[in-house]
Amino acid sequence: FATNNTDKINGGTLDGGSANLLYGPLDNNNTPLYYMEYSSQSSESLVAAKGYRAGTTGSDGQTLSYEGYVITSNTDIEITYGKGRFKHNNLIGNPFTTHLNTEKIIDHIVGNSSIDTKYKAMYLYDSSASDSFPWKTVNMSSISASLEMELLTPGQAFIVISSPSPTTLFTFPEAAREINWTEQDNSIQGRYSSNAPSFLNLKLSKQSMSYITSIYFNNSGSRGLDQGYDAGSIGSHLGTHLAEDSEGLNLSIQTLPIEDLTSTDYSIPIDVTVAAGEEATLSFSDLSIPSGISFYLDDTEQNIQTLLTSNSYTFTPTTDLNGIGRFYIRTVANIFSAESIALNSVEVFSLTSSNNLTVRGQLFNDSVLKIYDIRGRLISSHFLESNQTEHKIDVSNVSPGVYVINLNNQNQTKTTKLVINN
Repeated sequence: FATNNTDKINGGTLDGGSANLLYGPLDNNNTPLYYMEYSSQSSESLVAAKGYRAGTTGSDGQTLSYEGYVITSNTDIEITYGKGRFKHNNLIGNPFTTHLNTEKIIDHIVGNSSIDTKYKAMYLYDSSASDSFPWKTVNMSSISASLEMELLTPGQAFIVISSPSPTTLFTFPEAAREINWTEQDNSIQGRYSSNAPSFLNLKLSKQSMSYITSIYFNNSGSRGLDQGYDAGSIGSHLGTHLAEDSEGLNLSIQTLPIEDLTSTDYSIPIDVTVAAGEEATLSFSDLSIPSGISFYLDDTEQNIQTLLTSNSYTFTPTTDLNGIGRFYIRTVANIFSAESIALNSVEVFSLTSSNNLTVRGQLFNDSVLKIYDIRGRLISSHFLESNQTEHKIDVSNVSPGVYVINLNNQNQTKTTKLVINN
């Protein structure tokens, strides 16, 4: 392979430097060198369905030449959970000489127990995105919003996120193959149509970079986690959290029920990362919603409401922003006070990897959190100060089970069920 592509592949940048080629797989057991680089003398065999990072010479890139057997049947590749910095990342790729129907690939991702339930999606890298976050998320919602079928080109790789389960296989099904006569160097982009499902693409612009998170409305969505329709973010500075039953997950794609286009009893927490003193702008870069529907952005710190479906909002924080608590999206202006929005959107969750119960979000009044068992007996009570946007409550002495959490201040109350796993 190296000989057939002489002078087409850049020199390496990792351990060993330019003596290597900028070509190799992802190693989720290694820290910090999570990509491997082969030398031109390597005897390593390239594996069908395994993904490889490739850096080519020239400003316009190169077409790399491969030789081998043409695969026409189901092809398996291992999905592993490693030990390195990106232990849950697996880089895999189209093993066929034909395109692949991405909807059928998502079906197999949803059905594979080794892929994390919060990340049932394909994450594709766009090397041309020099001024924006380069990872594109593809799941059932993004596919359904395309007028045309979205196809994965021959050999193209993408990342899937594994759960901490034993190594298993992911199958690229022969049935997903599609013939496409249009020459493509990357996945074929779907085009949005007027009769496509409704969606909002929220954009964060700061300095010379931009980030996108998507919100879809269709009959497959709910306010909780929907596998294959909601997808966690893999590092963007912008995302949303679930409207209900969130566990602090920053989402690249969130899907809500179609009726939430006009519902007024919810708000969507916006997760942003912006440094103190850094000017940033929130706007809708694309939207496809029925006429007459409006979405507002609430800045709860400044008590400013912006009709985001027709305007952008520019701000400069005085302290670092990293998470939710300041910005929310909703459908109607002046329905809730800022205090009520904050309380309704505060997240209360418990993770299996921690002995803490987490309360995350901006409280505008000091509050009391009480934990009750399912029989209504008070287990413990905790005072939460409004000047903190995240509280950690030690629940190591609470037996595993289902509990009722009540968050209360002088104006509002919020009650939710929660599973505690110590």
